[in-house]
Formats: sequence, C-alpha cells, structure tokens
Amino acid sequence: MKHLSVICLLLSCVLCCQAQQKYALIVAIANYPEESGWNNIHSNNDLQMLLPQLKRLGFHINTLADKQATKKNITQALQHLIKLIKAGDDVCLHFSCHGQQMEDDNNDEADGLDEALIPYDARSTYKKGIYEGENHLRDDELEKFLTNIRQKIGISGSALVTFDACHSGTASRIEEYVEDDDAPIRGTNVIFSSNPFYIAPDCKQIERKTRLMQQSDLSPICIISACQPFQRNFEIKVGNSYYGTLSYSFYCVLKKAEKWNRACFPKIWEQSQRLSSKQIPMIESSYAL
Repeated sequence: MKHLSVICLLLSCVLCCQAQQKYALIVAIANYPEESGWNNIHSNNDLQMLLPQLKRLGFHINTLADKQATKKNITQALQHLIKLIKAGDDVCLHFSCHGQQMEDDNNDEADGLDEALIPYDARSTYKKGIYEGENHLRDDELEKFLTNIRQKIGISGSALVTFDACHSGTASRIEEYVEDDDAPIRGTNVIFSSNPFYIAPDCKQIERKTRLMQQSDLSPICIISACQPFQRNFEIKVGNSYYGTLSYSFYCVLKKAEKWNRACFPKIWEQSQRLSSKQIPMIESSYAL
C-alpha cells in the first residue's frame, strides 16, 4: 500500500508538470485608420517573424492584428487569457504598435504622465466630445491585468512582457542591421491632453535596469521596453524589410533557443541595446539582473 501511495504521488506530479502550458498574446498593429492620425508601421513583419518561433517552442498563441486589435478586443483577450491559465504556466505578452504619453488621470505618476499603448481605434489627439482618450490603453489598466495573470500562474509560473512601442519605457553595430534616418517611428512626442498648452514636468531620467521586488503570491515577471518613457521608438531595416527593434531582438534570441528558458529574457534586452543608437531600451524584472 505504501508503494502504491508513492507511485500515485509521483504520477500526480508528472501529470501536473505535463499539464503546465505556455500561452502567448501578440498584439501587432501596422495599419491604422487614416482618421486616427497615426502613421502606418511594420508590426505585420514583427508578427510574421515571431509566430513560427513561438509555435516551435510550444506556445498556444492568440494574435490580434490591425482591425482586430481594438481596445475592447485587447482587453477581452487578456480576460480570456486569465481564465485559461493556471498555476505553473508560462505567459508571454508582446505588443507591437504605437505608443503615446498622456496626461495622468489619477496623480500616481511622478512626471505627470501615463504611458499608453495605442489600439487600432485610438486617435492621436484630444477632441472634446469626439475622442477623449477612452481607447488608449493606459499603463494603469494594463498593470491590473498583469497582476491578475501573475496571481493565476503563481510563483511557479513565469511572465514576460515586451513593448515594442514608443514611450514604452549607445550600442555596437552589426552590418546586417541598418539604422535608417528615414525609418518609420512608432509613436509621437505630442502629449495626449485636453489642454493644448500642457507642458509636462521635466523629470527625464534614464533607467536601463530595474530590479522589481518579488512578491510571494505572484509569479516572477520580466518587462522589456523598446525605449525610455520619453523617447520615440525607431524601426530598423534588415535586408529590404523594416522591423521593430525589440521585436527583431526577441526573434534573434528565440531562434537560438532550444526551449523556453527564463535565462533568455535578459538576452532580449541585451540584444536590443546592440541594434540602435537612437534609443535606450529598459528592462524591469523580479529575476536577478
């Protein structure tokens, strides 16, 4: 009977390990509506590049591209993901789109600005009664989803979030990559505000690496941003195609990986530092840096 109990325990452990899954959500917006005020970028190239690598590593992948990537659909996809995941799962979120700073709405930012991702149905400028920022995806909103994800997967899970967008957060050069002065830019330096004369406080401070406190009831997390909160995000040219700098860095690391490994996370950030002298990527992580 004792041996049977041990066997049952071992079997349950094996089944538990086998049940652990990998989930990815990729939001990639290349073509914005003309009336939105946003220029088109090359997030479609990012998506096509990353999908095969994540599939190879065993991820269940949900993608939202262009018209699919409205704020409502993005939030619903995050809610659906939270229902799917369980303790021990690995979660990867990748955002390849425009980004914009906007006037803080709850006074929780030292610089008076929220960072926001730009869904397909978000406009670049404030127009009272027409568009007042309701479709911007603020960092405060996204943080709540991330906390829920980390609670669900727990300390044995892992979460990686990559932002290849403007305002999402010198390098050696390699001949394969080209920094093009005419390269598309993801985002704008215009602050989204109801006040056309709004001037943000001058709180610019470069932060390359930030160690996050690990909480006992949440999974570890690594967040990588293509640039500093006050910087624009320049695409790079590889061959005849443009890509997001962080997306291409992510791809370079994934294609060398034999399995999904948390040790790869800082390598993505390190790779992105090598690809552009125009911006400084950020990494915030509860893992050792």
